[in-house]
Amino acid sequence: MPLITALVVFVLTRNTKKEYVSATQVYTGIASGYGITSGEDDRIDYFAVNNSFDNLMATIKSRETIEEVAMRLLASHLLIEKPSYNTLSQESFDHLKELVADSLRKKLVVKGSPELTYFRIESYKRGNPNNEIVQLLNSSGEIYSFDLISSNMNAARKQSSDMIDITYKSNDPAVCQLTLQKIVDVVIARYKGIKGSETNNVVKYFEEQLSEAAKRLRVSEDKLRDYSSDNKIINYNEQAKFIAESKENVIMDKQKQEMSLESSKSALKKIEYKMDMKKGLLEVNENIGKYRDQLADANYKIANAELYNEDAEKLSIFKESAETIKRQIRSEVEKQYKLNNTTEGLPRNSLLNEWLTNYLAVDENQAKLDVINKRLNGFDQLYTDFAPIGSNLKRIEREVDVNEKEYLSVLHGLNMARLRQQSLQMSNNLTITDYPYLPLKPQPSKRIMLVIMSFMAVFILTLATIIGKSLLGKTVQTPGRAEKFTGLQFLSAFPDYASLNKNVNQPELDQAILSHLISTLSQIINTEVPKDKQPIYILTGSNKKKEGKTALTQKIAGKLASRFGEILWLKPGTEKEYSQNDVKIIPYQINADFQQSSGISDWLNHLKIKTDQYKIIILELEEFSAYNLPSGIIATADINLFFLDSSRVWSESDSRVLSHFTKSVKSKTLVILNKVETDRLENIIGEIPKHRTFARKIIKRIVTFDFKRV
Repeated sequence: MPLITALVVFVLTRNTKKEYVSATQVYTGIASGYGITSGEDDRIDYFAVNNSFDNLMATIKSRETIEEVAMRLLASHLLIEKPSYNTLSQESFDHLKELVADSLRKKLVVKGSPELTYFRIESYKRGNPNNEIVQLLNSSGEIYSFDLISSNMNAARKQSSDMIDITYKSNDPAVCQLTLQKIVDVVIARYKGIKGSETNNVVKYFEEQLSEAAKRLRVSEDKLRDYSSDNKIINYNEQAKFIAESKENVIMDKQKQEMSLESSKSALKKIEYKMDMKKGLLEVNENIGKYRDQLADANYKIANAELYNEDAEKLSIFKESAETIKRQIRSEVEKQYKLNNTTEGLPRNSLLNEWLTNYLAVDENQAKLDVINKRLNGFDQLYTDFAPIGSNLKRIEREVDVNEKEYLSVLHGLNMARLRQQSLQMSNNLTITDYPYLPLKPQPSKRIMLVIMSFMAVFILTLATIIGKSLLGKTVQTPGRAEKFTGLQFLSAFPDYASLNKNVNQPELDQAILSHLISTLSQIINTEVPKDKQPIYILTGSNKKKEGKTALTQKIAGKLASRFGEILWLKPGTEKEYSQNDVKIIPYQINADFQQSSGISDWLNHLKIKTDQYKIIILELEEFSAYNLPSGIIATADINLFFLDSSRVWSESDSRVLSHFTKSVKSKTLVILNKVETDRLENIIGEIPKHRTFARKIIKRIVTFDFKRV
């Protein structure tokens, strides 16, 4: 089987195409790359590095990547008008014409533009799920198929470096180089796109959030501006402070004015007392009352103008009006009061002026006090109106502050995302360090290796099957297994005469086996059987038919006769008795007398067979599984020979049948194997007598370490 398998592999691989291999090396910068966010003390995260390399490997081997490589390779080949070693071999060029019909080629090819041709191929592929391009990509053996490109490509990280080695093998050297170049180009573009899309999504998210935050901040700022404008607020804290200080100043002015008013009233009372005038005398005068009201109104306007810092020209007009009214009052008082001297003898004119001065001062101070009181009342109303403005303003300012912080936070996130994006673009810049080369020499053929491996594989499989069958099966095969299954002592073995090799010398083989058997049997007879016993009864039998019992008994009987003289052989049958080479053969029938007999001697006496002249009598029994064993006869046998076919399977039923036999015997029972493989007999009788060539003799002596005879 190993030789046949090796020959078949040798024949099948006679037309194996040569393979070419091209390689490239790509620098990734994943572990040691430097970016914007890198620092001098940055530690390498080996888990993240391994994860990045796994992602890159998955990208290289993904179906989308391989299909894009296949379509770009097809686009480049469709633009080739003439085959050459550097572009496409003649065989591949002719095969491409068979794969892509001229009508389809016209639809796909854009002369001078591999990129546009690729886009047409991709568009055509997506148009129908079962068109020619889809079938080509999903085929099993074409150079544009996913399976072939995947199986011929190998990508692996170079030890623990940032390098990735990518190799590709093909039957066409130009296809090998171009396919590998397409693989590198597509992988670099797709990997950058994947990494860029990650940060692009993040940047896009932050930009959207920044726009929303800016809108909210703008709305809150506009709200603050409008509220401040509507309430005339420039700086609430300063305005509140100014109002408080103004109120304090007004209160101080009120206290001063109250003191001035009380002082004027006191001085007026003293002068009136000196003049001995009744207060009501002047007050009841209509003219004076009218002037006094006018003067009070003028003083109120003056006080109001001074308090609110009104225009100086306007204040001057108010003061002139007041002076005019004062002169009119003075003139009227002088008319009403004609006295020249007071009771104390003071000049009336002097007292009158003093009285008039204090009298007017009282009205003037009272007017100013009224203005101050009104002003204080105005402050209370201002506090009532200004207090809620502060709380509302703070709430709006807090809203502006929150929106501003949110805006700044989102802006910071956007800046970090853009920084990360730029860093990834710089650090994940895959670079080809060794470009794919055009292979000039094919790879060494693996034909011999395939033949050797097929031979070894089938040899090991066959050997394992044989050994497994031998160790695990129930086939008897060897003397050791025969003793294990039967529990009996092994005596000898005979070959399978039907399949005996022609080179084997059968007479010499039988002579060797029988000589060994009779020698061993004689030793047992001398040790197990009393010396004066005659005849010696030898019982032969087997569990089933066709175990070789009769044929081997005949051989053993003939050999015993040549050594011990004439012997008697009793065997089941109906033919007449006869003699053969000092062996007298008497057939017998199994009947009730045979099964119920108490021993072999009684049974032979019953049959009236004389046994005095025989040294050995052999009694052959029918197969044990066919009838009830004669326990009386079995118990009187001196030696029992159990025949067993080594090529058959030993079962539990065999064990039970043999157990019934061994329970009846009282002497030694020996097992003899039949149909044993010839080579196994060497362990029993030594070298098998057969014709061997000189070469085989030398090989056998070397294998058996018989160097003295080499």
